[in-house]
Amino acid sequence: MKILNKLTVKNLKLNKSRTIVTIIGIMLSCALIMVVAGMAASAQQTMVNLQINVTGNYDLFVKGANKKIIDNAQANRNVKDIYIKQNLGCAYLPQTKFDTKPYINVVAFNEKSFTDCFNVTLKEGRLPQNENELVLSSSALENSRAEFKIGDTITLDLGKRVYVSGDEIPLDDTDYFNDTNGTEKLVDTHKKTYTVVGVFNKVSSSYFAADSISASSSAFTLAEENADINDLFISFTSDGEKDYITTSGEILNLTGDDFESLKNNFEVYLENGDFDEADINKDLLRYKGFALSDEYMRMLLSLAVIIIVIIAISSIFVIRNSFAISITEKTKLYGMLASVGATSKQIRHNVLFEGFVLGIIGIPAGILLGVGVIALLVVILNALLENMLNGISFVYAVPWWVAVISAVMSAVIILFSTLSSAFRASRIAPITAIRGNNDIKINKKKSYKSPKFIKKLFGVGGEIAYKNLKRSKKKYRTTVISIIITVAMFISISTFIEYGMKITGDHFKDISYNITVHANDELSYDEYENVYKRIIADTDINSSVKACENYYGNIVGLTDYYTEDAKAAELSGGDLAYVFGVDNKSFKEYVTALGYNYDDVKDKALITNDFKYYNSDNILIKGKEFDLPMNTVVKLYPNGTPSYTEDDIKEIQKTDPDFVYNPDDYKSVDLVIYDTINKEVPGSIVSSIMSTLNEGSVLVSEDYFKKLFAEDNEYTSRVIVIDSADPVNTVEYINNLDIENLDVFNINEQKEQMNAIVLIIAIFAYGFIIVISLIGITNVFNTINTNMRLRSKEFAMLKSIGMTKKEFNRMIRLESLFYGLKSLLIGVPLGLLGGYAIFKATGNTIMLDYSFPTMAVLISIVFVFFVVWLIMKISISKVNKQNIIETIRNDNI
Repeated sequence: MKILNKLTVKNLKLNKSRTIVTIIGIMLSCALIMVVAGMAASAQQTMVNLQINVTGNYDLFVKGANKKIIDNAQANRNVKDIYIKQNLGCAYLPQTKFDTKPYINVVAFNEKSFTDCFNVTLKEGRLPQNENELVLSSSALENSRAEFKIGDTITLDLGKRVYVSGDEIPLDDTDYFNDTNGTEKLVDTHKKTYTVVGVFNKVSSSYFAADSISASSSAFTLAEENADINDLFISFTSDGEKDYITTSGEILNLTGDDFESLKNNFEVYLENGDFDEADINKDLLRYKGFALSDEYMRMLLSLAVIIIVIIAISSIFVIRNSFAISITEKTKLYGMLASVGATSKQIRHNVLFEGFVLGIIGIPAGILLGVGVIALLVVILNALLENMLNGISFVYAVPWWVAVISAVMSAVIILFSTLSSAFRASRIAPITAIRGNNDIKINKKKSYKSPKFIKKLFGVGGEIAYKNLKRSKKKYRTTVISIIITVAMFISISTFIEYGMKITGDHFKDISYNITVHANDELSYDEYENVYKRIIADTDINSSVKACENYYGNIVGLTDYYTEDAKAAELSGGDLAYVFGVDNKSFKEYVTALGYNYDDVKDKALITNDFKYYNSDNILIKGKEFDLPMNTVVKLYPNGTPSYTEDDIKEIQKTDPDFVYNPDDYKSVDLVIYDTINKEVPGSIVSSIMSTLNEGSVLVSEDYFKKLFAEDNEYTSRVIVIDSADPVNTVEYINNLDIENLDVFNINEQKEQMNAIVLIIAIFAYGFIIVISLIGITNVFNTINTNMRLRSKEFAMLKSIGMTKKEFNRMIRLESLFYGLKSLLIGVPLGLLGGYAIFKATGNTIMLDYSFPTMAVLISIVFVFFVVWLIMKISISKVNKQNIIETIRNDNI
């Protein structure tokens, strides 16, 4: 046995090119498994970190918790940490710059909350160490004319922000400040003096006032011991996260309908109970691999199985073909060994030992290659995504089990790849093996005939090639299967990537603007036009749209045109219109780009017709909402439909004499809907805005909007969207205009984060295709190149009896044509079936429309003919350099 093992090692050294190619195939297969699993783990941890940065590192939020809930949390073994938040109140921000941002909101945390839960990052200074120290948000400095410095003292009159009705406005409220009519005020104020010890970047958790849009700027201090606790942020252990519903229910003492509400909606509200509101951080739990619905899990499992099967099959064929070729090369050797006493078991062991040797080299090299590729991808991603992930870097997080899984899977793949070859080698009769005629089958009953057109087109060489492929079926079949697997694999994976990008596109729309400006809603149309002209005078602005939005108009009759998809989805609110009017110039550009005649549309409306929403399981439901004929006339009620009849009014006035209701204020106007729109104009700001609005949104020109809605319509808001080359400078320019009641928001960071996520997915997706293609090319190259070398003696004999170079080249071209055509005829349908399987795995959950992978099929066709021709040309160039006599005499390849 030792002699046979030594012979195997020596044979591997002699056949260096085949050995190297086989090892490369094993390396690429192992590295692919390593990279896929490793990058998935790294991406998951990155998304976890990003979500923690956005919402906080907690699993359960409890608002208005009493001592009973706190005791439950502290006693629960599945609770890891408890983070405390105290709402200390609002005060007027000293020397505020903007009338719409007059407040500073002071929140107290326990010490762990700053670092372990909310990752409060400081621009300067330090965190507070007692209840008399304060860190200010950067927006507080931006919104105040007072120049706060580290060490300054600040005295605030802290109180409650309430409506004139007496109802309290929550401190985490993100509504715009609207006090033009005295609708809100501060009450129950008390003075508190703080020392400023630091300045922090904004905290983007939704449980704090959003500095960018709220009336309040944030400030944090340290919570006093034994002070009243307002809110809890609770972090679970890994066991608690696995069963997060039960753990949350135990902490909250929930049973019955309240527990079912938490289970189904991830949140629950109680009146006069142990808490006011509880909400599970479902996004963070989903990224950690929990909180996934059964449908979502089935989809992920189906996709995982399909991808693993594709990788495994492609890897098995790469390695199996190498061993099949090895057996063909060494058929005579095995015959000789058998003739001198080697048993079938010893020959099988010999082949398996060859796989073991190659695996010992290829698997560790593949793991190292995978680790290196992952590290390189992480570096590239961080370079591309610099400052695009909200301060988070893409992390390298490859657990040890990824390497173990890669090694085990690769070992199993090698075992299955070698078994069939081992049994085939052990069953070859010694005499047949020594003669070497087992791979060529000659039909004694009838001779092989080639079609007449082959001889006419390719001559004698073409006829020989055709008959040779008929006789050498094993070599031909091995080559064709290699190409088939590559083509099927490429089309299937391309389909997977295409659906992945579609899903990504539905989640993260491309935003074509980076600044929004909300103007005073009480501006007249002429005043609004003047504001717009002053703003767009900034030279950094690339494009802009002036828009008016009416968010409460009612259109009676739209639901009469609901499609079956809309009825099945049980859509509601189809008669509640969101009418969006853009300046005439932008409207004309948009409708022209859609292919409409502007004169036909300028005094009419377009309505979006693609409805899509995410249900409680975060599954996308979509379809067509309306089946509207062109130029449909419906009734629009600009101020909403009448709510009371004359009898209702009389009845109400009996108890409320001051009640005034004028039915004339609720008159309707005719709205002409020219057409439904289902497509967007790439790069258009109007398209970008429309994609963020509700389904069934109506788009009209500015002139038509003015006809529909009066200047003083209380439900009409005014917004300007801008794409600026330098958003920071543009925001500063607009603020310096000193226009009253103007809110300017730089959303460039949000846009970059969305683009970053799309870019990450694209890099993963197309990187995966590249690696899969490399495995396929390695497979095809190994098979064709070795096949050509095995036939070098045959080629030398043909040349020795007078075959010219021209005839020889014709023969090779015809073989390339046969390889390509047969491979495509089988590979393309298999790839389409694989793609359809992926569609079924995702389509039932995400509701995607099936699309034929035309580009993938075309690329496969071009790829097959080009690669086969190129590899055969390279192989034949080596054959042509060989000496005819030496080649015929030589028994070793």
